[in-house]
Amino acid sequence: MKGRFNNTWLGVILGLVVPVITIFVAWKIRFDHLDVSEFFSTMMARKMMSAIISLCAIPNLLVFLIFIWLNNLLSARGVLLSTFIAGFIMIIIKFLL
Repeated sequence: MKGRFNNTWLGVILGLVVPVITIFVAWKIRFDHLDVSEFFSTMMARKMMSAIISLCAIPNLLVFLIFIWLNNLLSARGVLLSTFIAGFIMIIIKFLL
């Protein structure tokens, strides 16, 4: 089973999908009265988008630790790479937008 799930691209994809799912769940729980476009425009207007991206990268830690625990080190590397990508996007949003 290690060979099938020990893939860097699997880690990158999961590392990018998990924060998107987290944003969607947070929107559904807290801001269900807003449309998705209104939610993102409100977060951009309040300059909270970088904070939300930062908080949504936290579940990547759980995925990373699961891959480490299962000894799927290439997949864990992919999750770490996608977390760095999310951090880079957060810095761009915070300082340029």
